[in-house]
Amino acid sequence: MGANSIQTNNLGPIRVLLFSLALLLIHLLHETISIMTSSMDAMTRSLIGTVQFFGLYLLMYLAVILFMRWERSGDVTSLGLQTDDKTIHHLIIGLVAGTVAAALVYIVALLFGGDIRPASEVTGDLIANQIIFTIPVALFEEIVYRGYLTTRMEKVIGRTFAILGTSTLFALLHFSWWLPLGSIPFHLILIFNFNLFLGGVVLSYSYYWSGKRLWVPIAFHYAWNIVAFVMFPVYPIEPVNMVEIFQIEWGITTVFGFLFGLSLVWVLLKEVLKNK
Repeated sequence: MGANSIQTNNLGPIRVLLFSLALLLIHLLHETISIMTSSMDAMTRSLIGTVQFFGLYLLMYLAVILFMRWERSGDVTSLGLQTDDKTIHHLIIGLVAGTVAAALVYIVALLFGGDIRPASEVTGDLIANQIIFTIPVALFEEIVYRGYLTTRMEKVIGRTFAILGTSTLFALLHFSWWLPLGSIPFHLILIFNFNLFLGGVVLSYSYYWSGKRLWVPIAFHYAWNIVAFVMFPVYPIEPVNMVEIFQIEWGITTVFGFLFGLSLVWVLLKEVLKNK
């Protein structure tokens, strides 16, 4: 093994640590702007919030590009955005599995008295906004967490611990949902973080099972978020009863949704691979 290879391997843990720190700083910047603009009028907050939203994902994407240039490891496509004869199948599998998984949480809430969004509020504007705004969330979070960070961490600590590590970071960096501390009951914060951790695990296995392609996790993530934000009230922005049981991503029924979705991904991918 040459000196350059040894140096590259030694830099692996440092790059993982620095990239994780960069993600933390980006999210802290996002939260700081939210705090600074909280006293502004609604129209100004809305305008800044939109720029801030897209800016968050742009910065995350730029972080990936900069670190890949540091590694000299090719372009972002190599993280799992290649297209082939399975790409459409993978997108369909992710959309079906994500929709069914989130729909299961919705059906349980509907049948057993959980809060769901009234039909009168499910408007065309709401659906259109979610369709647009969910694209960067699903696309860039999967590029960042599954495509880049998990594969780099895998080289340092192995695949299993990489999935656990990046899923933990994925959950914790959604801290803006439960800040400031004390605004959300502690047990809800624990359930929320566990649910997002489990979601990260589901998306990670979707990535590896599909041959390190991002299309299944992107589509799963996208479909899940569409159902979550269209069919449920948005806690904690909106008041919700029995949050810890029925609210998607905050309640324990989310666990069953994610596990069912993971099982569905496995079955559907197995059928696709068998037919190919």
